[in-house]
Amino acid sequence: MPAGDKWRRRESGPVVRPYAVTGGRTQPADGEMLDLLAVIVATGRDADADESAALTPEHRKILSLCQRQVTVADLAADTRLPVGVVRVLLADLTMQGAVTVMRQRPAGQRTGTDVLQEILNGLRAL
Repeated sequence: MPAGDKWRRRESGPVVRPYAVTGGRTQPADGEMLDLLAVIVATGRDADADESAALTPEHRKILSLCQRQVTVADLAADTRLPVGVVRVLLADLTMQGAVTVMRQRPAGQRTGTDVLQEILNGLRAL
């Protein structure tokens, strides 16, 4: 090693560029752009041998974090990957059936405040 070269410290950040992690892709393969607050959870489905071999260390890390419900923003923070990279990797896992996105109901279909008030009243009665 030449005298001027030094090893990078682990705390200095990722050595591999984000486009290398996604294979050069910048958009999810399924075309769906996940919201930062979308909740992701692992399905528990065992991957086929071919699919399992195709999983990168980043895919595996995301999959391990999805054993509990977690948002896209939290996944990006926990993996220290850019949100765009996490979205691309999540699309891969979704297409394999390894994770699922828990959709929020549109505002018009959400529970009304009257139901929430009844629940609150019931809890106070206890």
